[in-house]
Amino acid sequence: MPPKCPAISPAMLPSVAKKTRKSLTLKVKLDTIQRHKRGEKANSIARHHGLTPSTVSTIFKSTDSFKKTADRQSQVRVENAIMSCGMHPLR
Repeated sequence: MPPKCPAISPAMLPSVAKKTRKSLTLKVKLDTIQRHKRGEKANSIARHHGLTPSTVSTIFKSTDSFKKTADRQSQVRVENAIMSCGMHPLR
Protein backbone atom coordinates (compact mmCIF):
# COMPACT_ATOMS: atom_id res chain seq x y z
CA MET A 1 0.00 0.00 0.00
CA PRO A 2 1.57 3.38 -0.99
CA PRO A 3 1.98 6.19 1.57
CA LYS A 4 -0.94 8.59 1.91
CA CYS A 5 1.04 11.73 1.13
CA PRO A 6 4.49 12.03 -0.43
CA ALA A 7 7.39 13.25 1.66
CA ILE A 8 8.04 16.67 0.14
CA SER A 9 9.61 19.37 2.24
CA PRO A 10 8.75 23.05 1.68
CA ALA A 11 12.36 23.67 0.63
CA MET A 12 11.85 21.35 -2.35
CA LEU A 13 9.03 23.49 -3.74
CA PRO A 14 10.25 26.01 -6.34
CA SER A 15 7.96 28.85 -5.19
CA VAL A 16 9.18 28.91 -1.58
CA ALA A 17 12.16 31.19 -0.98
CA LYS A 18 14.54 30.29 1.80
CA LYS A 19 14.90 32.93 4.53
CA THR A 20 18.33 34.41 4.96
CA ARG A 21 19.80 34.97 8.39
CA LYS A 22 20.27 38.54 9.49
CA SER A 23 23.45 39.38 11.37
CA LEU A 24 22.87 41.98 14.08
CA THR A 25 25.54 44.43 15.14
CA LEU A 26 26.62 44.69 18.75
CA LYS A 27 25.26 48.24 18.76
CA VAL A 28 21.73 47.00 17.91
CA LYS A 29 21.94 44.30 20.57
CA LEU A 30 23.08 46.74 23.26
CA ASP A 31 20.35 49.22 22.26
CA THR A 32 17.80 46.42 22.56
CA ILE A 33 19.05 45.59 26.06
CA GLN A 34 18.95 49.25 27.14
CA ARG A 35 15.39 49.69 25.86
CA HIS A 36 14.32 46.56 27.75
CA LYS A 37 15.90 47.86 30.97
CA ARG A 38 13.94 51.12 30.58
CA GLY A 39 10.75 49.04 30.52
CA GLU A 40 9.94 49.04 26.81
CA LYS A 41 7.95 46.02 25.62
CA ALA A 42 9.58 43.34 23.46
CA ASN A 43 7.06 43.87 20.64
CA SER A 44 7.84 47.59 20.53
CA ILE A 45 11.60 46.96 20.47
CA ALA A 46 11.16 44.32 17.77
CA ARG A 47 9.16 46.71 15.56
CA HIS A 48 11.74 49.47 16.03
CA HIS A 49 14.62 47.27 14.84
CA GLY A 50 12.65 45.20 12.31
CA LEU A 51 13.06 41.97 14.27
CA THR A 52 10.74 39.29 15.58
CA PRO A 53 9.79 39.31 19.28
CA SER A 54 11.48 35.92 19.73
CA THR A 55 14.79 37.37 18.48
CA VAL A 56 14.49 40.22 20.96
CA SER A 57 13.79 37.74 23.77
CA THR A 58 16.88 35.74 22.79
CA ILE A 59 18.95 38.93 23.03
CA PHE A 60 17.58 39.54 26.56
CA LYS A 61 18.58 36.03 27.61
CA SER A 62 22.14 36.57 26.35
CA THR A 63 22.64 39.99 27.94
CA ASP A 64 25.76 39.00 29.93
CA SER A 65 27.50 37.61 26.85
CA PHE A 66 26.91 40.79 24.83
CA LYS A 67 28.11 43.03 27.66
CA LYS A 68 31.33 41.03 27.99
CA THR A 69 31.90 41.33 24.25
CA ALA A 70 31.35 45.10 24.38
CA ASP A 71 33.80 45.42 27.29
CA ARG A 72 36.45 43.43 25.42
CA GLN A 73 36.01 45.52 22.28
CA SER A 74 36.33 48.81 24.15
CA GLN A 75 39.47 47.54 25.93
CA VAL A 76 41.04 46.59 22.59
CA ARG A 77 40.22 50.06 21.18
CA VAL A 78 41.95 51.75 24.13
CA GLU A 79 45.02 49.53 23.75
CA ASN A 80 45.18 50.23 20.01
CA ALA A 81 44.92 53.99 20.62
CA ILE A 82 47.76 53.83 23.14
CA MET A 83 49.96 51.85 20.77
CA SER A 84 49.25 54.20 17.83
CA CYS A 85 50.37 57.20 19.91
CA GLY A 86 53.75 55.59 20.43
CA MET A 87 53.15 55.03 24.12
CA HIS A 88 53.78 51.63 25.59
CA PRO A 89 51.53 50.60 28.50
CA LEU A 90 54.40 48.94 30.43
CA ARG A 91 56.74 51.95 30.47
